[in-house]
Amino acid sequence: MVKLSRYILVFIGIMAAAIAIPQLYWTIFREAASTPNIVYSRVLDDFMMIKRQDGLLVRMDAQGNVYSRSDFEEKLPLLFFRQLYATGEMPDTIDGVPMNHSELSLHSSNFTFRPVDMNTPRPVLWPLLESRSGRVGLELPEDYFRLKDRIEFIVAETNSVKKGKSRVFNDALIAEGFEFPARLIGGLPTARKNEEEGYFVKDNSGDIFHLMMVRGEPFVKRIDIPEHKNIVHIECVDLATREYYAFLFTDDNGIYLLMQDEYRLQRLPIKGYDRETHRLRVREDLLHKTITITGDDHTRVTVADSNYKVIDIYDDQWESSYQRRDHVIFSALFPFQVNVLTPDSRYVGLNFFWPKGYAWLLTNLVFAGLAIWQLKRKDRRMRSNITDLLIIIITGIFGYISTRVFPNKFYD
Repeated sequence: MVKLSRYILVFIGIMAAAIAIPQLYWTIFREAASTPNIVYSRVLDDFMMIKRQDGLLVRMDAQGNVYSRSDFEEKLPLLFFRQLYATGEMPDTIDGVPMNHSELSLHSSNFTFRPVDMNTPRPVLWPLLESRSGRVGLELPEDYFRLKDRIEFIVAETNSVKKGKSRVFNDALIAEGFEFPARLIGGLPTARKNEEEGYFVKDNSGDIFHLMMVRGEPFVKRIDIPEHKNIVHIECVDLATREYYAFLFTDDNGIYLLMQDEYRLQRLPIKGYDRETHRLRVREDLLHKTITITGDDHTRVTVADSNYKVIDIYDDQWESSYQRRDHVIFSALFPFQVNVLTPDSRYVGLNFFWPKGYAWLLTNLVFAGLAIWQLKRKDRRMRSNITDLLIIIITGIFGYISTRVFPNKFYD
């Protein structure tokens, strides 16, 4: 029993060391990844980018020509129009399209989506704002709704259910064909937006429903989703142009825009996207859409026109995180790492990460050899410490520290 208790403490020590020591290592030695910022120039009809070379930021085009900051901005008037208007260098037209400051501002938007945005706890209570209040600004209501096996509105101050309002909205959902329980919900639960467009809810059959409150009454609209498109995430946006409501992510890594004209689905013209590992960025301006997907060692930039037809594609690669010096050294020092939180998720748990290769095994053997030398120096029996040596060979520095903190002789 005493030996069992000791090994439980050793295991706890290994886990604590596997969390703390790698975190300390990354805090001190992590090398920040430098990913290029790639945009499309309608002036050059080619891609331009800002990259870090030899520690310096370099502005260049896809052909390798280097530009000064002012020349770079002149080649990208749709992106730097505010600066060009301020200096009087903004062209009057681009490709025959008149340039107007207000129109350029209206059509400029930037959407970013990361794996962590999907792998995160979702709210349980949502505010349903009045969409046609007649007021200039939006106002948060006194109640919040929860939606699972039914919809219920709860007064925040008293924690009581509004049975009448809940019944009216519940009946409206059922009348439109909603099948409980709700599987997914997406919306913007804030009053800081241009318009109140309510929520988009996936029911048990896989269909999407638009839920709003209009002048105190429920508005529910069923949106037909083809059977082969399984929506796994809904990310709503607040565009000044009101071109589309939301991004819909499917289980086959497709991305669809839910357009505001008749709830039409428009697929983004990209390939190779993985929602679990890639960062997505959609930058829009008056003339085109730039869609960027970025992974650990590569990026693909797709530029499309206003009808989402591809104009050009640019691919770039760099060394992966496993090839960088900080990761190579880490792989040689530590056999594994335990994280409570991960970069791609906000859920708490014990997450094990294993380095590539087996360079860590040599370090483990060095620590095992050090433990053997200490045993011989203290004239301890080798047979009594075989288990400790095996622990060190498997867990390396973590096992070595833990078996020193909770030594065998403590229980002799």
